[in-house]
Amino acid sequence: MKKMKFLVVVMISAVIFTACGNKYSVDNLKKNDKLLKETILKCKEKHDEKICKNVEQAQNELALEAWNKVKPEIKARLDKVSKAMEAGDFMAGMSEVPEKYLKYQADKSSMTVEQLKEMTKKVFDNLTKGMKVTKNNYDIENAKAGRTETGRNYAIIPTTIVMEVNGKSVETKGKSMAFEDENKWYIINFDKDFIFFIKGVYPDLAEVKAD
Repeated sequence: MKKMKFLVVVMISAVIFTACGNKYSVDNLKKNDKLLKETILKCKEKHDEKICKNVEQAQNELALEAWNKVKPEIKARLDKVSKAMEAGDFMAGMSEVPEKYLKYQADKSSMTVEQLKEMTKKVFDNLTKGMKVTKNNYDIENAKAGRTETGRNYAIIPTTIVMEVNGKSVETKGKSMAFEDENKWYIINFDKDFIFFIKGVYPDLAEVKAD
């Protein structure tokens, strides 16, 4: 009888373990957004190596799948921005910035979005006098896709800008971020200043490491 009880306990334990394992499998986490978000929070409180590895893999796979779908569109948009900047339009990238972000910054400065754009253009015009962009490259193929804890997909894109300033060639390397918001993707400069300003609009993106 004792052996029978022990066998039953072992079998029940195996069934429970298998059920939990299936529940937190990579495929199941990818299919169940609510479960994925809940498990991400649980991993922050109490780390379970297997489950949390599955969470990380599910996040990475979802991010890459989303990025691969939108990458051709983002490349076409960035090519357009590059050509415009090389033609002297330093404000070309402004069209890629979310209106939500512009409104937030305008409200903080007690002005309208249009006034903010006009002021930004004046600043750009002053800063870029005597400058000419000879190369504006977005390295789409080496972009790093990611996904925030809230389920927002993004990609960090290495950038290289070469400008002629007072007869000298100056090369600057940086990063841009493409990210989704309400089923639409936007592109914005990604650096420490970006992280500081973005917190009020997209706090989850502010957690993404710049380096």
